[in-house]
Amino acid sequence: MFLPQSPELPWAHPAVRDLASLLTGAAAWRTAHDMPASLLLGRDGLTRLSALDADPSALEAWLARRPVTRLGHYAEQLLAFWFGNAPHIELAAHNVVLRDGSRTLGEFDFLLRIDGEPWHVETCSKFYLQADAGSTEMVGPSLRDALPLKVAKLSRQLALSRHPLAAAALPAGFAGCRAGALVRGCCFYRQPPRMGRDAPWRGWVAPLTAPWPCTDNDSRWLWLPRLRWLSPALAVASQVSDQASLRALLAEAQAPQMVAEMRESGAGWREWRRGFVLPAGWPQAAPLAALRAKMQKGASMDAP
Repeated sequence: MFLPQSPELPWAHPAVRDLASLLTGAAAWRTAHDMPASLLLGRDGLTRLSALDADPSALEAWLARRPVTRLGHYAEQLLAFWFGNAPHIELAAHNVVLRDGSRTLGEFDFLLRIDGEPWHVETCSKFYLQADAGSTEMVGPSLRDALPLKVAKLSRQLALSRHPLAAAALPAGFAGCRAGALVRGCCFYRQPPRMGRDAPWRGWVAPLTAPWPCTDNDSRWLWLPRLRWLSPALAVASQVSDQASLRALLAEAQAPQMVAEMRESGAGWREWRRGFVLPAGWPQAAPLAALRAKMQKGASMDAP
C-alpha cells in the first residue's frame, strides 16, 4: 500500500465527523500559522464531540436553519457552531469585510477569543488534482482555482489584522492579533509518493474508464458528492458497489468525480482511500489555459 489509509474517527454522525475532521484533521498543505487541534478543542473537546455524536440535535438544527450548497460555506457553518458553543472560545465576529472606500481589501473569516486571547482565524477546505502526469500543477476539479492562487490569497488574508485600516473595522483588541489557519482538504496525484502516517491526507487521480487504484480485492466503492468530502466516509452494504457498477453510474459525468475505496468494518463499510476519476478530455485545454494565465498574473503581482 503506497498511501496511508484515511484517518480513523470514532464518531458516527456525518456532520459530527465533518466537524471533527475540521478541528483535528491534517492540513492539506502546511503554513506558518497552522493551529493545533488542542487549541481548538480545549480541555474537554473530545468529550464534547462524543456527546454531540450521541445527541446531534443541536448541530442538526443549526445546519437546518442555514442551508448551503457550497462546501466552504458548509465548513464555515460547522466551525461557527463549534466556536459559538465551545466554553473556552468566544466568537467575537464572523465574516468581517475590510474596505478602503469602495475597494474590498479582504475578509476576516473568524475573530475569536481563545482562552481570552484574540485570534484571527482563516479557514479553507480545498481539493486539488495534479493536472497531468508530467506537471506539478495542482488545480481544482472545476479548473477555476489552483493551489498557488489559494496559497497566495490565504497569505494575504492572514496579514489583514496588521493592515492600517484594520483597527477601525475590528472589535477592540483585535488589531494586529495572532493569526491562525485551518487548511483542510486533500491533494490528489497521478502517481502518489510513498508517505508516512503523519503526512497530509492524499489521494489518487485516474481516468474514469481505466482500472482504479485498489488496495484489496474485497474492497467496494462509494461515490462522494461534494458535501461529503470533509471526512472519511461510512456506509452500509446497500450503499457500496463494485468498481464496474460505479464506473457505469458515472459514465456520463462531465467533471471529475470523487470516489472512495471502502473496506468492511464491523457492521458497515469504512473509507480506506479516496480518489478522483476523470472524464475523457480532462483537463480541457481552454479553461486550463485561462487558469494558467491567472496563475502567471498572480505570480507576477506577488514578485518583488
